[in-house]
Amino acid sequence: MKKVIKWSGLSLLALLICIIYIGTYFDIPREELEAKYATGASQFLTLDDGSRIHYRDEGNQQGQVIVLVHGFNGSLFNFERLVPYLSEDYRLVSLDLPAFGLTGAIPSGEYSTERFMKTINQLVDSLNIEKFSIAGNSMGGGVSWRYTLQHPEQINSLILIASSSVRVEEEAEPDEDESSPLAWRLLSSNFSRKILLVFTPKFLAEQGLKTSVYDQDLATKEWANEFHELVLLEGSRKAIISMFSGDRYGNETPEIFKQINAPTLVIHGEEDNLIDIESSKHFEENIPEVAVKIYSNIGHLPMYEDPERTAKDIRNFVKEISHQSFSIGCDQYIFFQRVLNKVLRNSLTRLVTIGIILAVFYKTHWTFVHLATYKIVGNLKTLIIKLVELVVPIL
Repeated sequence: MKKVIKWSGLSLLALLICIIYIGTYFDIPREELEAKYATGASQFLTLDDGSRIHYRDEGNQQGQVIVLVHGFNGSLFNFERLVPYLSEDYRLVSLDLPAFGLTGAIPSGEYSTERFMKTINQLVDSLNIEKFSIAGNSMGGGVSWRYTLQHPEQINSLILIASSSVRVEEEAEPDEDESSPLAWRLLSSNFSRKILLVFTPKFLAEQGLKTSVYDQDLATKEWANEFHELVLLEGSRKAIISMFSGDRYGNETPEIFKQINAPTLVIHGEEDNLIDIESSKHFEENIPEVAVKIYSNIGHLPMYEDPERTAKDIRNFVKEISHQSFSIGCDQYIFFQRVLNKVLRNSLTRLVTIGIILAVFYKTHWTFVHLATYKIVGNLKTLIIKLVELVVPIL
């Protein structure tokens, strides 16, 4: 009997050692992962604080800009299946937020929503992008709507894809929900977080992906391996785990969405296991100008699970917004024409008024053209011609 107990104990110990050995992974050097994944359109931007941001600038460089923001533990690769469906019409800028993807850990060690928004702002500024639409998935949606509130002058439209909302008292935290990925639940414990710094088995990535998508065939081993390896980028695990210390939710209430002035598109999957579909009602009931699309048989990653439909809804939404902007711009043009015909009476008045109109025209009509599609009447060149046609006969 004692021998049985002894050998059983040794067997369990050996099994435990094997599990630890199999699940223990060391950091992967940055150079190795960049060589493997930083291909095609990948670029890097080094910020003043030494942060090195991985991003891609793809698609139609003359088209309207859409900035794509991934969710927690994701990367810009989450949008890879969506990009081909939008690249013909739009300029698509995606990035790996600090702590994630090929950006990984940053020198400041700050991984807050404020830091994420600052990174986006620095990236678009470096690319000389003044106005754009912003599309965020999951945590990236939370970053996107907060960015829209903080920088309303930059945003043409807001697109929320299975987006995080605000924490409501009666709702459980994602890492407390049994349907959440095991890795999230492990991160809720201080003890587990310390273990995950070295013990990060690949099955956590596989289970996380299976939880995220409705069609289990999409949760391939290749995709899970990509997720797993990017988490192993030197310093990333420590950075990601640090995000789970302290309050991650803030004190906002759904009423804050009433302050969003940008036209908003909300996309959510009925089978989302990570963010309850009820959260989309926070947006629908409070954002002044909002359209909501609910996808059946889709989980937490609509842009990956059904990229064609997601792209179609985004394209239709952005075009509708552009059309509205064009209509407003045409009304302004007619108004200016009438004012000129009445006001310009003598040479001095003509010169002064023309100067004023040119200044106002720049501030109003150019904004409208920038918001509208770039195919409208030849852009600024045609507008200048129209202005000359209007002014020269009077002179």
